[in-house]
Amino acid sequence: PLSRLCLVLALLVGGPTLAMAEEPAALATCAACHGKSGVSIDPSYANLGGQNGPYLVLQLKAFRSGERNNPIMNPIAAQLSDEDITELALWFSEQPLVAAANGNPALVEEGRNRAGYCHACHGMQGHPVATEWPILAGQSAPYIANQLMGFKRGARYHPLMANVVKDLEASAMSALGAYYA
Repeated sequence: PLSRLCLVLALLVGGPTLAMAEEPAALATCAACHGKSGVSIDPSYANLGGQNGPYLVLQLKAFRSGERNNPIMNPIAAQLSDEDITELALWFSEQPLVAAANGNPALVEEGRNRAGYCHACHGMQGHPVATEWPILAGQSAPYIANQLMGFKRGARYHPLMANVVKDLEASAMSALGAYYA
């Protein structure tokens, strides 16, 4: 229907969205790990609350297709329809962004100094201009460090990230995690 088309278009262009009155039917599947409001139960899982909707759509579709490999997420996303993905992305994007604030305080300044490479895509404060890119601000420090390590090891791939992480040591990844958390 027309309302579904408006919802999809709003997510894709990052414009104003219609308020979602009801929880998505597939929310229970996500809530076990990511919480109903997108605040994860484990610091190694992504916080989804307040995340860019178009980014969530892209990632859920990548998990579903196997383009993004994760032994937990792939079978879960494989069960989601395009409509489920759109509704979940809208739901989580409309939830408040809650800062994890769980990074080592002694590493925050080092992380701020190392974040120069990140600013071009993810913004000066971890909020990118492009809605197809993730908001880093507020993510859990271990999650950010783990994702950076995944890019370095080749478990995740993006041509820009491959260059950024190639010389990063684990301690630098922890510092970046502390800064963005």
